[in-house]
Amino acid sequence: MYNLISSTTPLAPYQIFWVCLAVAAGIIVIWQIMCLAIARYILHMACTPRPHTFEEVRSRQTATEHTDYSSYDNVWNKRAFEVDGVQGKIRGEVIFNDQANKDLRQKVAVICHGHTMNRLNSLKYADIFYNKGYNVIIYDHRYFGESDGKYCTMGYHERTDLSRVIDYARETFGKDCFVALHGESMGAVTVLLELGLRSDIDFVVADCPFSDTEQYYRELFEHLFHIPSTPIIEYCASMAKTLYKYDFAKCSPILDVKNSAVPVCFIHGKADDFIYPHHSVDMYAESRNPLSELHLVPDAGHARSHLQDSKAYADIVGKFADKIENVSYGTQPDITQQKIA
Repeated sequence: MYNLISSTTPLAPYQIFWVCLAVAAGIIVIWQIMCLAIARYILHMACTPRPHTFEEVRSRQTATEHTDYSSYDNVWNKRAFEVDGVQGKIRGEVIFNDQANKDLRQKVAVICHGHTMNRLNSLKYADIFYNKGYNVIIYDHRYFGESDGKYCTMGYHERTDLSRVIDYARETFGKDCFVALHGESMGAVTVLLELGLRSDIDFVVADCPFSDTEQYYRELFEHLFHIPSTPIIEYCASMAKTLYKYDFAKCSPILDVKNSAVPVCFIHGKADDFIYPHHSVDMYAESRNPLSELHLVPDAGHARSHLQDSKAYADIVGKFADKIENVSYGTQPDITQQKIA
């Protein structure tokens, strides 16, 4: 009887305090472990995703984006190349434009593909530049396609690889060649970050880039998981710096756009819920060059502006290229016109 009564005796206030404290501590520990696990998963998906094979990209582009490979397969004069990147060899192809005017500065467009893709994803844009008289360079980012690399960094280290591809372009087409950069998604981030490394770029076309790494991850995480991004993104940033030497704080394209005089044509789908359109809007507002443009494509999702209306897309890029070329070649010296939005 004594033991039964003792077992049902209410806990003293100090005992209740310690029990509550232990429970709270346990919940916090479990939450932190969950946050670390989620952060590691996010970083894995960003830096070491499953790359698409060439066959997968070709099949996807043919079926969903109606990419015509006939010129690439049968007509274009192309040559494989490789350069030394940060993690090993960066490999790609240079497409020589036999219709280019050899008496003028050679024009070359370097096209950067998006996350998980490879250089075949760039062919839908290569046509646009080739038809404008450009030689075209397409290549595989580190970790993807035929290039070396154990991980990708969403543009952070890729900008250094791109710089070496641009060096190769100048070696191939002349030190004074006219250089245009085009990038889609992660590729767009890469070409904008390049503005922080060098100024010898004539123009950039950035299709659906993000403006700041941490802001992008926070928005994407909260959109996908519907829970606060703190402290998960902080864990992501710390692990990225330790594991991949990938510094979120130093991967902010908007700062490079702000500090560059290179004209940029921003293109972004209004229906993009993977990288919100405000990223391009914000960077356009910071661009110093009055020739920069902003085009928001109605109903287009992420990296779907070209698919939404390929002719209109080609028209945007073509007219922008013409405008910059006119200035560069001296036929339109006045660049005081207002930016186009």
